[in-house]
Formats: sequence, C-alpha cells, structure tokens
Amino acid sequence: MHSIKRSPILKLVAAVAVNVGFVLICQQYWRVTDDNNGVATGGAGTGLGSMPEQVLVQQHVYQPPQEQNPLNQQYAAGIDETPLRTFEVPEELYLTHDVAIPYDIPAWTAADSAALRTAMGYDMMSDLLKPEYSVHEQVTEKSQLDFARTSRAERIYKSLWNFLRPVYNSLPGEDSREKERVFVKELALKRVDVDFFLRLEKRLYPFLHLKHRTSFSLQDSYKGRGFVLCAGNNQFKFIVSSIQAIRRLQPDLPIQLFHMGDGDLSKERQEYVREMTNDIEVLDITEFLDNDYMKLGGWSIKAFSLLASRFEEAMLVDSDAYFLQDPAKLFEDPGYKATGGLFFYDRTLFPDWHTGPDWIRSMIPIMSTLPNQLRSFKGISTHEQESGVVVINKKTRLNGLLAICKMNSKWERDLFSYRMFYGDKETFWVGFEMVQEPYSFMRTYGGVVGELRDDPVKEIEKLEARLEQEDDGRSAKERQMDRDEITHQKKRPVLEKESVCGAQLHLDHLGQPMWWNGGLMRNKNEGVQRILDFKYWMAGGGMSSHRERNVRDKELQRELLWDLGKASMDEVERGEEEEDPEWIFHESCMYGGEVHLLEEEKRRLTESFVAMDRVGKEDEVKIRAGEGVDPKEHDWASM
Repeated sequence: MHSIKRSPILKLVAAVAVNVGFVLICQQYWRVTDDNNGVATGGAGTGLGSMPEQVLVQQHVYQPPQEQNPLNQQYAAGIDETPLRTFEVPEELYLTHDVAIPYDIPAWTAADSAALRTAMGYDMMSDLLKPEYSVHEQVTEKSQLDFARTSRAERIYKSLWNFLRPVYNSLPGEDSREKERVFVKELALKRVDVDFFLRLEKRLYPFLHLKHRTSFSLQDSYKGRGFVLCAGNNQFKFIVSSIQAIRRLQPDLPIQLFHMGDGDLSKERQEYVREMTNDIEVLDITEFLDNDYMKLGGWSIKAFSLLASRFEEAMLVDSDAYFLQDPAKLFEDPGYKATGGLFFYDRTLFPDWHTGPDWIRSMIPIMSTLPNQLRSFKGISTHEQESGVVVINKKTRLNGLLAICKMNSKWERDLFSYRMFYGDKETFWVGFEMVQEPYSFMRTYGGVVGELRDDPVKEIEKLEARLEQEDDGRSAKERQMDRDEITHQKKRPVLEKESVCGAQLHLDHLGQPMWWNGGLMRNKNEGVQRILDFKYWMAGGGMSSHRERNVRDKELQRELLWDLGKASMDEVERGEEEEDPEWIFHESCMYGGEVHLLEEEKRRLTESFVAMDRVGKEDEVKIRAGEGVDPKEHDWASM
C-alpha cells in the first residue's frame, strides 16, 4: 500500500482498472436485448427496467445508443426519417387556399397505457387532472390559468381519444347510452387509460356532460349537413332577413337557430322564426350543454352552438351575414373537403401588433406550417380571421372544435382570448392549432361590396355653394350641420384611384363574390344607418405569390433574408405583382384595387334582401308593441 501511494504510475493504473470495471458493470446492467422486444433488462429499483423502450423515448427519459455513420455525414441506420408533418393535400389546392399542415402528434399506444401505471405516469396524470378552478369560483387573475398546460393536456387528450375511439365502438350495446354505461361503469374500473380519459375530458370540457357521458356518444349523434345561427332579441332585426336570404338560395338544408333562453330571445320571437320558413329549429343551447361551465354571453355562444348542433357538417353563419351564391357550395369547397375546416380571412388592418402572436407562441410551441405565413405573425395586420362564416366537419375535426370551445369558456375568454383578440374571431384557427388539426383559409383577404366613394373635394364645393345661398329657407341648425360636414370632409383623404365603400366581402375559391358580413347598412359600426347600395365590389388581395416578402416582424425578416440569400430587405424584390388594396377603416372603404361591377342577378338578390329586412323590422316593431304577428302572411319568395 505504501508503494502505491508513493508511485504515480501504479496509482494511474489502479484508477484506470477501477473505471474500466465500473463501465463493464454499467453496460451489463443497462443492456437492451433484441430478443426481449426492445425492453430494458436492468435490475430492480432502476424505475426503467419494466418500461417499453418506445414509451421511454416518447417521454424523453431514455434514448437508445446510436451508431455513427462511417462518413459521419448521415443519420445512423435505423433512424426514422419520416417527415414531421405527414398530412397531405393536393398540390393545386395551394393556388386557392392557405393550408395548415399540422405537426404529427405521436399516436397513443398500448405501451403508453401501461406507462400510466408507473410512478411517472401517475405523476403526469396528477399534473394534468389538477383543476385550475371550480365551477363556483370567480377567477380574477391571469396566473390562475395556464394555457400552455391546457394545450398540452388537449393534445394528450386527442391522442388518447383516437386510441380509445375503436375500443368504444367495439363495446356491446344497441345504442350510445348502453355503450356509455359499459365504458364508464365497467371498463373505467379495469383500465387506467379509460379512467384517465374520462377524468381528463371532465377537466377540459365539463360542459359536454349535461346529456352525454362522453364525447364519443355526442359525436355519434351528429348527422347530415346544415346551417347554425345564433340570435338574441338584439339580433332579431338582422336574423329575419339573414335566414330568408339563406332560404332564397338554399331551400333544402335544415337550419338551427340557438339562443340562451327566453330572457335572451323572447318566446314571441322564437315562434316567429319557427313559422317564417321550412325545416328550421329554434333551440335553447343551455338544454344541450352545461351553462354552469360555459357561462355564455355575447360572441361565445357561436362556437358552442356549432358543438351543440345536430349536424355532422355544420356551417356557422353570423346573424348579419348574407350570401350571393348558394351557401351549400362551401360544403364542396376544395379546401374544406381536403381538411375538414374552412375559414375566411379578415381585412388587413392595424400593423405591428405583437401581443397576440407572442401569446400564441407561448402556449403552442410546436405549430403547423401556416402561422409564420399569416399577416398577424408577420406584423402586417392585427386581424386574421373573419368568423362570420365557419365550416367544420365534426366527424373528422371534433377535437379542434372542442379546443375552440375551451377558448370561449367564461374565464378563458374573459382573461385571455377576448383580450388578445377581437372577440371569438381568432379562436377558431388558434383552437385547431392547439390540438394540431389541419384547416384551410380561403386565400383572398377580406374585400368590400357596396358603393363608389364620393370625392371629398366635390362634396366640399357642393356644401360651400349651398352655404352661400343666404335665403334658401333652411334653419340655422341645418346650416351649421353643413359647416360640420365641411369640417368632416376636409379630414378625408383625397385618393387618386376609385374606392369602394360598404360591407366586408368574401370570395369563393374561383374568385367570385360569395358572401358578405356587416348587414345592409352603409357602415353600422360608425352609425351610418342608410341602406347600402350594392353596385360594386373590390377584392381584398392576398393572391400574390410573393406574400412572404411582406414582413415587418424582425425575426421573420431575418429568416426570410437567410432563405433568399439576401443581406437586407432593400435587396428583396416583389416582382411585377401589384400591391394589395388598402382600407380607410373609419369610412369602411377600400382603394388601390380593381373596381368590379356586381352582376345584375346578384344586384337583384341584394334588393330582395333589403325588402325582406324592411318587412322584418316592421314586424319587430309590432312584436315590441305586443301585437300578434304571423310571418306566413308575407310572400317572402316574391320580395
């Protein structure tokens, strides 16, 4: 012993021997055998010995050793090089739609179910099942909600949903009620994955369980196609003509109108709607979904109405939206057929907004291929989606719709969603992103339909000439109104190109006017109550093949420059393409694009909508006065 201490060489040899022995022991201890189907054979007490390798890899706990390629330039043999996003659509679809190709969420396996019985599985379940608030609680602080954790739980729920759906389908029973009884009362007592699924669904989507015990039976209740609308007493003046407009173009598909009880839409108005056309139902949504959890109000009823509707393929239509073509054509739209979710872009307005995109990135670190291409992420528009018309296939995209509803629940919308966005609008595509469902946007941005914008210079000249006439018999108040109007006209920009003013227009995939949102008034948001004259329209742009060049976000600019091999944005050319038209927001006017004359047939259609609207408003006055009104007395078809 004394010689070892005194000799550096012997000391080094001893240290090497000890380390080699330790390495050999560890290799034997952690050896993975091929004839044991990839299961680690470590000894007791490791916490890993009995878990399948696949599960450990998914949980980032264990990575199998990888042999290096001899050239050290390629991945080792056996590494899965499958693309991260394997959902596919026809290549020609990108000419007419913007398509979100989702990141593949790993499929749940039997090995994952087995892992739930481990200490790590128990810990994961405990974390995801922990409620953020109770049904009776008033949530006032943002810190009480964790959307990143919620989106993680929703993705795990989706993976488990797809795994257990065939199990539910195979259960005995002639109807969903009997299948649910077996699934909830028997199978959940034996299988930890079924128990976890039921608890997770209750944690995420408690509003489902008023009439159904699982989302499986709710989905099984969906049949056919139809339109979904929402209205209270305040929207009744719009809904009459909107529904009749649908019926003018599409007489066959059923309609469901949802409200939040008699205090929201009076019984007299409910009866009026039931009698005004064929195949229409007027329904209280709180009889289908649990309002103790939803706590509905305002825009939030829209997403939940889609969920509650009986249709497998449902089209949500705003109460002030009007179609210029048969709306059923959207069920055949290529983007909808390919993805199961069809959305429309809003107008391009208010650049350099970072709050919303930053929040989305914080809760959804891994997203589809689309967000970084969107105007809001590029910093060139605050608004992205217009939710006046939404088309969803609930057979294939139910998990996406559930995530949308979660964002529209009481505290989620009050503390986050509706603060980040303008109401429910962006919750549709963001909800699909939360669970990585594919979806498509009609490629054109929001345009305009209405009248040509008058020239402020000519208006000022006309008003000043009238003021010079001292003995025109008008009062001092009327003359002051002219002076005020001159002041207003002087603030309006003078444009070199013609501008169209009116409602927000949306095109079909062929580039033709399909529908508009905003009612029949010249500009309802600014209180301009005059009926709009629908003569002209202008597309909102968005068809440029070089849209990626329009980037204001600095980080995305650097990425673009790197892709293009450019040193600065000054070197980036847009090609020969024209710039997209621009909005004068407070006037609801668009300029800079080609002005189109609305087809005569479509003009006559808009005139019929105006006539229907006039009759509906007259009946609304009678209802308020307590008079009985029979909508069947009107010849709606001849208007």
